[in-house]
Amino acid sequence: MLDDNTTARSVEALSPVIERLARVEAALAEHGEDFSAVFIALGLVLGARCLSRGEDTPSGSGSKDRTEALRRLRWADRHGPPAHLLVVQARMMLIFLLAPWNLPRADGTRTVLRNALLTSGHQEDLLTESLRQDLTEAGEVADRIAAAPLDAEFQERTARVKGVIERMLAPGAAFADDTAGAGGGPDADDTAAAGGGPDVDDFDDVDDTDGTEDTDDPESVLLDAVRGLVSLAGARSTAKFTRILLWLIAALGPRTGDHAGEDLELDSEASALLRRAAVGRAAGTEGIRHAADLALRTLHTLPPDAPERGRVARLHAYLLVEVEALEPGSVDFRTVERPTPDRADDDGNRLEDWPVGLTLEPGLAACLDGRLRDFAAELGVRERRQAAAIDRLLAYRTGDTGYLEDAATLLAEAIDASPDSWWVMALRTELAEIQEQAASYGGSFHDADSSLATMRELGVALRHDGSLPLDAPFTLELLLSTADSELRHAERTGNHEALPRLVEELRARYAALPEDSEWRGKVAERLSQFDQLGTDGEGAVAEAVDLAAERADLERVLAETRRKLGEPEVYAQHEYDQRVVLGMRMYLSFLRGLKDPALLDGAITELTRARALLAEGRGGTRRVDVLMKLAEVHMIRAAGGGPRASEDRRAFVEITREALGELAADVLLQIGADHGLSAALLGAVLSRRLALVAHRTGRPADEVADLEKGRALVLKAAAASRRSIPELLDTAGHPDLARQWRAQIHADPLRPTPERDPSRPTPETDPPPPPTAATAAPPPPTNGPPIPSALRRKALAALGVRPGTAEGPGIRQLVGAADVAQLTAGLAATGTDALVYLVPGAPLANGSWPGHALILRPGARPTTLSLPELTNPDSGPLGRFLDAGAGRSRALADPKLHASWKAAWEGHWQAALRELCEWAWKAVMGPVLTAVRPKLAALGPLARPPRIVLVPCGRLGVVPWHAARLRGLGEHGHRYACQEAVLSYAPSGTHFLAAAARRRMPPADGPQVLVADPELTLPWAEVETVALRAGCYPDALRYGEFVTTDEVPDAEGTPAELLAVLPGGASPASVVHLSCHAVAAPRPTDSALWLAAPPGAGQDAGRLTVAGILDGASGRRPDSAGPLVVLSACETDLSTRHHDEALTLATALVTGGAADVVGSRWAVHDSATAVMMAVFHHHLTAGGLAPPDALRAAQLWMLNPHRKAPRTLDGLLRREATRPDLHRLHNWAAFTHQGNPAPAPAG
Repeated sequence: MLDDNTTARSVEALSPVIERLARVEAALAEHGEDFSAVFIALGLVLGARCLSRGEDTPSGSGSKDRTEALRRLRWADRHGPPAHLLVVQARMMLIFLLAPWNLPRADGTRTVLRNALLTSGHQEDLLTESLRQDLTEAGEVADRIAAAPLDAEFQERTARVKGVIERMLAPGAAFADDTAGAGGGPDADDTAAAGGGPDVDDFDDVDDTDGTEDTDDPESVLLDAVRGLVSLAGARSTAKFTRILLWLIAALGPRTGDHAGEDLELDSEASALLRRAAVGRAAGTEGIRHAADLALRTLHTLPPDAPERGRVARLHAYLLVEVEALEPGSVDFRTVERPTPDRADDDGNRLEDWPVGLTLEPGLAACLDGRLRDFAAELGVRERRQAAAIDRLLAYRTGDTGYLEDAATLLAEAIDASPDSWWVMALRTELAEIQEQAASYGGSFHDADSSLATMRELGVALRHDGSLPLDAPFTLELLLSTADSELRHAERTGNHEALPRLVEELRARYAALPEDSEWRGKVAERLSQFDQLGTDGEGAVAEAVDLAAERADLERVLAETRRKLGEPEVYAQHEYDQRVVLGMRMYLSFLRGLKDPALLDGAITELTRARALLAEGRGGTRRVDVLMKLAEVHMIRAAGGGPRASEDRRAFVEITREALGELAADVLLQIGADHGLSAALLGAVLSRRLALVAHRTGRPADEVADLEKGRALVLKAAAASRRSIPELLDTAGHPDLARQWRAQIHADPLRPTPERDPSRPTPETDPPPPPTAATAAPPPPTNGPPIPSALRRKALAALGVRPGTAEGPGIRQLVGAADVAQLTAGLAATGTDALVYLVPGAPLANGSWPGHALILRPGARPTTLSLPELTNPDSGPLGRFLDAGAGRSRALADPKLHASWKAAWEGHWQAALRELCEWAWKAVMGPVLTAVRPKLAALGPLARPPRIVLVPCGRLGVVPWHAARLRGLGEHGHRYACQEAVLSYAPSGTHFLAAAARRRMPPADGPQVLVADPELTLPWAEVETVALRAGCYPDALRYGEFVTTDEVPDAEGTPAELLAVLPGGASPASVVHLSCHAVAAPRPTDSALWLAAPPGAGQDAGRLTVAGILDGASGRRPDSAGPLVVLSACETDLSTRHHDEALTLATALVTGGAADVVGSRWAVHDSATAVMMAVFHHHLTAGGLAPPDALRAAQLWMLNPHRKAPRTLDGLLRREATRPDLHRLHNWAAFTHQGNPAPAPAG
């Protein structure tokens, strides 16, 4: 009974027994008879019912049953005779109730808490005061059980129970646990260092290798040992040498034992050197410092490619770590050199060189107690954890994230080596911390998401287990770390779905903690941050501020920060962090109303110093934000006039461009388009600021360059990741990195995205409701490297892309913007008459900058065209159209909404669309066409229409500019822009240039693929694809579902099958036409095509997102011809947010290698779309037109009241072609062209 929970019975079986015993007890008490036996028996059965419910909480909490059972059993323990069997049983049950988590569960598993308390070194993180009291009481009860005159076997079992309790209560001694938290950031304990060692080993009081007593000076002995270790570095693998260095730290640390190195299975030469080092411990801090200097001098004499150089560098670093442990704050870690991996290490077996545990003699193992056996079995795990702690400390002190990669690799090895122990949970927690630390240092959101996914998994596992005390430091630290990561994730993605449960848990934990608990304030701080998450920061600045209180608070912050600035630097970014705090706080106070010019001067001084530290590599966190704020302060000071105004304006431009370069480096660092988007969102803001300054100062060529730098950074980075980076790595002499890079970008293109899945579409509601910006979880961690961004950091650093190189050649090579000469040459090569940027205005404190068009023509300098109505376009027809569109989308997505309400919303939206198109002519297209056409007009009425590529900025990307119309002309009372010009769209000039250089794949050069709605919810989708196959592509493959034919489709139309026929796939098609659902998501990378889910897979598996398309096109050859992709689906060329990134399904496909893409700006879902698509393909095939001309011809056909159906229309579509409303805007204006704007070759 002491070992197994044999008392566990069902609640139902025990309840009648409890009720009957209670009645018997009451009756005996009523008659004045002795009821003590029943009193104890009832306590036993109540305890059994508690155990059957699996209550694992400390005795101070839990159910009424448990409280009552403990009261009765404690009475029996205090008053019962020791030898009485019922009393012995009561005491046994009392032990069970005091430590229920120590019992095996019904399935034979053990609780996390039991495993943790039996793992040496973790008790202090888990033994709360109540838990310690319960175990102490249980031990005392076990002593009283042992005093009972019972048989020897029972006594032995009782002794084992007492031994387990004593082991749980014993002070934990882990391998240098005092460094486990080192390196966590500026808030970490500055004195944390890798000193100390285990309680079972030291090298003190051990003779020298020659058997004679060492009488030399301790420092000389230590220096001699270091010379020996330097020699050893050339003959040992990195794994073996790192293990030796760990025990060097133990030998130099406090005296903790007297075991020799041979006991640890170190080789004899290493053991002898460690014994000499232990003698040298008496040399003290200065002696160890001199030993570190010796190692550094030796390091400087080694050639850069010496195989032992990295190991000698690690010896130097470890000695400095020991000095820091003995004399905190006394070490300058800038002398440390990050060890370069030795290629020979890749050929060895790390587990042979660094075993997981010691090899015990069979007879010896039986003689050791459990603690020593566990220590021997887990020694390699403990050593790796210790080495990882030292690497974290070195990362913190030096700012080199490479040490974090080393630490993560060590922890991953330790986790793999102990898959079934408490170590896994503890080590995974530390690995998540390292990933988050790497993300904060270097800006990789994949690292942050991997960390958050791990913390979420651990939290779920602990909640399911339920045995850890909720007020234990380990559980509280995990909760707070998870809260911090969730907060950052929500701020970055707009995803708040995981927050309500977390806030509820934080509030419950806050209420349960004692009022004097230090943890209460930390929990309250997180709750406050979550409360502020949804507030508008700008609104907070605009609130009325008590200026006197603001001044006092400012002075307090400045004094405290300057005090910290004067302290010794204890980590690499110490000065940078304090300068940033000073500059940001002065700038914030100025914005809050303290309009003191000295605050601007002070902010510029401090942030300028922070900028210099960035360039020196002594800063990194928030670098884009720091540069952006510094530029803003310069511009505010310039607006005030004064002698430095011109200098400030120049500084604004220079620093903002630098911020854009840093932002580009951040985007390149990200893995996948979704993370790239998170990094890129400020790019368009910065580039538009620069462009407006260039426009105001009359520098149109600079404006082009500035706009190009910040637009569509995610698309640029995706293209660079697939093609430029691996090629440049090969050219730069890094073939291994190039190979690893290609392997990484080929992996898992269909990984799930973090957004929540929208509900399934229905026949009545064409578009599924747009997904919210909420997420249940970030992408789960993969089986890749422990720090996912490690490869990208190495590769980009090899190409010269790293923090502080914003204007360097590496970034220009990878995401460099096209210049005016290149763009105008591209226009000439494609026969395009103009590339037109549409730039909205911006409000200023003293007025506003008007909107304008920036026009590039072949062989001419760029010109600007003032467009006053673009000064604040959101407030007019565009704003009303966006509001109406949002209402329409909600109405279409609501299956409960009455049809009359849906029709009303549709009518409201159509009216807003008509108003928008009339405004678009007056505000933009009329003046633009007038500016572009003069030369063509001279050719007379037969002149070809101009070819124009539009690059709309900001929310102007929502407008269907080709449908801009002038009232009073034309067959239906309007004249449209598409009747005046051939219009295409591009996310940026650079992307126009890339598409313009791409050859079109002739339809006959590859298969044609027609995809019908796999969900059978679009009635006209099958009609459309059947007509296209019959009239234009008789040999086309059919994907999806077809109910009007007995022919079996060629494929189901899953995302994987579609990717296979897109550029980069195994069987690229020449034409891909999709008639299926699509949705534009709030987060553009999650905009998706709804395809068929593979058999047995969930609904999510049928979703092909923008991120999936970008990440899945990695196999395309850069010089290959591209197909035509037609997205006859809803919202495939629309972004509902982040418009300047121009991330849509259409632009993703062009970036992925398509030559031409036709997409849609809004939901289209009836026969008019099927008719127009049939006419479009007719002009492509029978008419021989290029895609932009074919789309224009189809739209002009829809506008023609005398239209005649082409021969390719038959049956239902021929009848639908006679509809009198085909000319209405909502029936044809949704479709746009992206890609190569060139006409078809003549002849």
